[in-house]
Amino acid sequence: MLKTPGVSVVIATYNRARYIAETLDSVIGQTYQDFEVIVVDDGSTDDTRGIVERYHPRIDYIYQNNRGPSAARNLGVRRARGAWVAIQDSDDLSTPNHLSALYGYAQEHPNCGMVFGNGAYLGGVEHNRKTIIPPSKGRRLAARGVRLDDLFDKSIVRLQAGLIAKAAYDAVGGHDESLRICMDLDLAFRLFMNFSISYLDEVVFLYRKHEGNTGRNEEGRLTENIRVIEKLLAGYPVAEKLLGPEKVARRLAYRHYRLAKSRWKRQQTESAREALSAALALCPRNLKYRLYQTGWMLARH
Repeated sequence: MLKTPGVSVVIATYNRARYIAETLDSVIGQTYQDFEVIVVDDGSTDDTRGIVERYHPRIDYIYQNNRGPSAARNLGVRRARGAWVAIQDSDDLSTPNHLSALYGYAQEHPNCGMVFGNGAYLGGVEHNRKTIIPPSKGRRLAARGVRLDDLFDKSIVRLQAGLIAKAAYDAVGGHDESLRICMDLDLAFRLFMNFSISYLDEVVFLYRKHEGNTGRNEEGRLTENIRVIEKLLAGYPVAEKLLGPEKVARRLAYRHYRLAKSRWKRQQTESAREALSAALALCPRNLKYRLYQTGWMLARH
C-alpha cells in the first residue's frame, strides 16, 4: 500500500511544453519531500505529454479533453491523497522552501483552511516592486490577519503561493468550472467565508509573465471579476455588510467602467455604452463616468 503523502501538488497545464519542465524541476527540488505530484493535461496539442512522462513514476500524469483550468484542477484534487493541496501553475516556479514553509505553518494551525504566502516576479521588478504583495501590506497581513476587504480590494491571493486543506476545498465545492480567469479569487472568497485563512510573509513562488498569461484577456478578466463579486454577494449576503455597500458599488462600477473603455477602443460602441450605464447605475454621482457618457452620446451624432 502506498504511503499517504502530507501534500498533494496539483498542476493543471495546457500547451506549456516550453515551461513545464522548469516548473516540475522546481517542485521536485523542494526541501520538504513528503508530497505527490499530479499533472492534469487539459487537452494539450504540443509536446506537454512527452515532457511530463519523462518524470514518471515521480509524477502522476492525467490527460483530459480541454475543459478549462478549473475542471483540470478539480480532477487533480479528486485524485489527491494528501490532506493538504498545493495548486501550481505550469509556467511558474516554486521556491525551494515553498512546501516546507506553508506545510510547517499548516501543521501548527490545523484548523486553517488555507495559508498563502507571497510571490516574486521571475523577470525582475514589476510595477516598481519586487514582490506581488508589497512589503508593507505583507507585514500588515501577517501581523493582523487576513480580512475580506484584503481579498476584495486587490486580488492578493495567488494559488501558486497557497496550501489548502483538501477537506476545505471539497467542502466549498472546489473550483467553479464555468470560470477560466478569476477562479482563484472566487475560490478564495468561498474559503474565507467558511474557513480561517492565514498569510505567511515569505516568498514561495516566482511568477512568470508572458503573452500566454490568461489575465491578459482584459474582456474576460473584467467580466469574470464582476461575476465573481456578484456571486459572493448572492451566496453570502453578510459579505456586503462586512465590506460596506459603498465599497462594493465602487468596485463593481469601476470594473464596468474599465470594461466600457476597453470595448470602446475595440469599436464595440453599443456594448461599451451598456457597460458605462451599468457603472453609472452603481455610482450615479461619479463625474468621470458622467463625462464619458456625455462624450459617447455626442459621438453618435
